[in-house]
Amino acid sequence: MPPDLLKATEDILAQLDAGKTVESVPPALNMLFRPSVQPYLISWLRYDPAKEIAKLHIPVLIVQGTTDIQASLQDSKALAGANPAATLLLIDGMNHVFKTVPADRDKQMASYSDPALPVAPDLINGISNFVIKVKS
Repeated sequence: MPPDLLKATEDILAQLDAGKTVESVPPALNMLFRPSVQPYLISWLRYDPAKEIAKLHIPVLIVQGTTDIQASLQDSKALAGANPAATLLLIDGMNHVFKTVPADRDKQMASYSDPALPVAPDLINGISNFVIKVKS
């Protein structure tokens, strides 16, 4: 992300985190921070996912793709570490929208809107195995 957009993103997130909506969003960031989603983002920012997962007393599956450009492996490990009973499933080559795509940014972005790309097969197997394990 160019430095000017990164700065604008940080400023917008700071306002949303403080519970305030932002009227002027740069056009390049409108998809993420358009006025219609800001109340949702404000409500979402109130929660710390690790703290919420730590409260759970049910089986928890945390799924992370190794080519995810939105959520990091560090984030997933932190979530898994918050609940000793959690299972972390790493899917090699899977991105944020569950598709097998190389880490190349252009290919990543194209995959978000390509319905012809199937869901990563290892994801289906991993979820199935988790459910079978939990049920037995």
